[in-house]
Amino acid sequence: MDQTQRQSLLDQLDTWHQEDEFQKIIDAVEALPPQEQDYELIGLLARAYENKAEYGQKEPLEHAIKLLLSTAREGLRDPDWHFRMGYALYYLDREAEAIPHFQAVLNLIPDDPIAQEFWSDAREYLDKCIKEAKDKTSAECYSKEDLEAVESHIGQYFGKCEHVLHELYSPDIHVDICVIDPTPQHNYYTLVTMGMGAHRMNVPEELKDDKFDRAEMMICLPPDWKIGDSSETWYWPLRWLKVMARLPGKENSWLGWGHSVANPGEVPFAENTKLCGMMLLSPGGFPKEAACCTLPDGDKIRFYQLIPLYREEMDYKLRTSPNHLLQRFQDTLQSSDLTPIRLDRPNVCLEDAKAFRIKQEDIRPLLTNWQGVEGCLATDRILVDGEKVGYCYREKPNPADVNWDSGWRFTAGDEDEDYMSNTKNSGIYHLNTICNYDPEIIPLLQAPYGMAFRRGENGLFRPVARKRQSEDTKAQTNDKE
Repeated sequence: MDQTQRQSLLDQLDTWHQEDEFQKIIDAVEALPPQEQDYELIGLLARAYENKAEYGQKEPLEHAIKLLLSTAREGLRDPDWHFRMGYALYYLDREAEAIPHFQAVLNLIPDDPIAQEFWSDAREYLDKCIKEAKDKTSAECYSKEDLEAVESHIGQYFGKCEHVLHELYSPDIHVDICVIDPTPQHNYYTLVTMGMGAHRMNVPEELKDDKFDRAEMMICLPPDWKIGDSSETWYWPLRWLKVMARLPGKENSWLGWGHSVANPGEVPFAENTKLCGMMLLSPGGFPKEAACCTLPDGDKIRFYQLIPLYREEMDYKLRTSPNHLLQRFQDTLQSSDLTPIRLDRPNVCLEDAKAFRIKQEDIRPLLTNWQGVEGCLATDRILVDGEKVGYCYREKPNPADVNWDSGWRFTAGDEDEDYMSNTKNSGIYHLNTICNYDPEIIPLLQAPYGMAFRRGENGLFRPVARKRQSEDTKAQTNDKE
């Protein structure tokens, strides 16, 4: 489809939208080959499913959400995407989940009367979501005695809290943010969550006696940071304090020292930086005692500092360990590069950056119906050299990796044992990324753990017996159709 044909299609879709012919929109877009269903068309398709839904009808709204989630990376800074997500969630009675999307719309649109009036529906939906969600939920909160102990700990070790950013709505835990202004000793803002520790995280059994199940998060920002600005350029660190505070409860998991979390799609947090992930460390630049608060009953609240990372640093840490990455920080950076955050600090793993065959901005949303976690492993033979997938298999992830690892492993099939033993020759990627390199893997992805596939000389995949892990590289080169 050339540009003229595409514009003609867009005009026709707009006409059908005005005429409430939503099924025609759905039929037209879904008739296109997957490679022609780009971000804009998928968004219009999702909107058509939403508009088609009758009162109480869930299936069209749920399908719209699946479509929108397939383009989440492109939609993070698009108010249309967030409005459509919020709309579908609201009419599925999932008001609490809709709130951040309608709030994102208001954060992303220009601060002028015309734009504010055009998007006034988002504010109305936000108000309705907050009111209706409050009627449904009761957030976990500290007891009075525990809250006083946490406040006292923050004041003693991090500094005097000048003001608190109170949460308007709390769907699960009530998370306020204490703002500690720059001082001569610490010339930066220190932001500390207050409320995350009311929830007990699901820590591994061997850590329960050591009381690592309750925590608070903190981040340090430069003295010229616009704390009160709601635009994403300035708001993302505050958003991530809340994201990290809620993640353990949302996923029934836990967070602790050395853990890392990537921004969805591994896209940068904002347009003025390439940082795109967070790692948890002990508070830097503060007394050692700042890392742990003892409550009146002897329970413990751990404090972790959010350290933003580049994609290459995230990959390196996952391939090696948090300590290996810390050693690179110590060898390369000054302490002021990490505390406070520096948007343009040196990337300590830039030497590990790879010349991918497909640029990140050219990755398209091809995996639209996937409901599981999206992490996978793939070799450079595919992503750097541009070879097709020749051998792939799915193994059950380690328990510590189930929050990100789909279990899929992709190789070109010609890698030898020496190649595979060098961790620099592979990396962790989103399944959708590998689908862009080889769309023919898409029908295989629903296969259960333990399955393996090899591409034959006719170009087709066929199931093969899964070899023992040590034999995988030999099997890739010795078995042919």
